[in-house]
Amino acid sequence: MSHFTTLSTVAKRARLGRRTAAALTGLTTVTAPSAGAVEAPSSGWDHTYSGRGVRVYVEEHGDIISVCDTSTNGHSAWVTVDDLTQNRSGYKVTASGGKGSCATRRASDGIKYNPDEGMRIGLNYEGEGGNGSYAVSFVNDH
Repeated sequence: MSHFTTLSTVAKRARLGRRTAAALTGLTTVTAPSAGAVEAPSSGWDHTYSGRGVRVYVEEHGDIISVCDTSTNGHSAWVTVDDLTQNRSGYKVTASGGKGSCATRRASDGIKYNPDEGMRIGLNYEGEGGNGSYAVSFVNDH
């Protein structure tokens, strides 16, 4: 079971706030994306995984998982997140707004989205409507 302290929650929020501010500073023109579309940053992530029609971003600090649809193939992109060490099914994140749309989950969304530190996390991701998925894993050590 994950445990939180006030200090770690405040520190996580401060780091996320700094990253958001840095990303927004670089914008000169802002256009309104379609509903549910969120642009994922191009750098600063601990892990980035790509496949046909899908890109997955992982930031271990804050347990942030983002999935983005990278193709105009008519299919949503998704990722499942599982705790392989404890053999537990986790959750699924789906970017369903078409090419360029992203969906994100983070530890602050609830206990379900906050895997324990030191666990091997498995990602299964896909972006072609069931025509081939990808599987990777990493140790959640931040």
